[in-house]
Amino acid sequence: MITLVAPLFGSKHLIGVLAIVILGIFFGIIIFNRSRIYNSRKSILVFMVLFYLMEVFKLTYITISDGSFPIYQLPFHLCSFPLYLYPLIYFLKPGKIVDRYLKPAAYSVVMLAGIMALALPTNILGNAESWLPFKDNILPILSFVYHGTMIFSSIFLLKSGIYTYEKNDNFRAIFVSLFFVAMAMIANNVLDKDFMLLHYGNGSPLQFINNYSHVLYVISMIGLAVILILASFAITNAIVYGKNSNKNSKAYLNLRN
Repeated sequence: MITLVAPLFGSKHLIGVLAIVILGIFFGIIIFNRSRIYNSRKSILVFMVLFYLMEVFKLTYITISDGSFPIYQLPFHLCSFPLYLYPLIYFLKPGKIVDRYLKPAAYSVVMLAGIMALALPTNILGNAESWLPFKDNILPILSFVYHGTMIFSSIFLLKSGIYTYEKNDNFRAIFVSLFFVAMAMIANNVLDKDFMLLHYGNGSPLQFINNYSHVLYVISMIGLAVILILASFAITNAIVYGKNSNKNSKAYLNLRN
């Protein structure tokens, strides 16, 4: 786990987020302005390869730097969701499991994890107070790019039509999330680590609850995740599909007139 020295919402934090936003807009303009039909399978493969390349680079770098494999970096973190979901979506036969469970989670949970990591990067901002020199910020740069890619991949799934919202997708995404939460909690008990911030809560905004009751802390963290997932789908439905509904209504009225 990377130690936080640079302050939250300080110059390093804000510059890092701004750089990710600019890069996202740049690649978005290049990709989304092209009139073409997206190949779902190839797009999923591209994101899967990107996530795994960054993960392998991170683990290799930390192993070489520390002289041992970082057990705390095993893929049981919230930001590890793409490492599970994208291979499953790519290799499993298209059907109810992929479309109704995995894609909603890949859209909502992956996006939320990326946003939360960049909004409160207490464990990824690094131990240098600025982005220069870059050699002191290899892991923070990689982590910011990784989480930015998480957000971009979710937007791409929705924008390209690879994922389309359906009723009850929010509950399906929650179900998938709870499955991985259970995995993380088992790993925490076996390895005495803090995967998904569900053990010690280092870097969690709700860590103060853990000082009074661990059970209440875990319930609060899961409850917060459920609320955020529900909110993400509600916003998606209101902004994206609500807008389309308004367009269809106007078109219908124009036809009648």
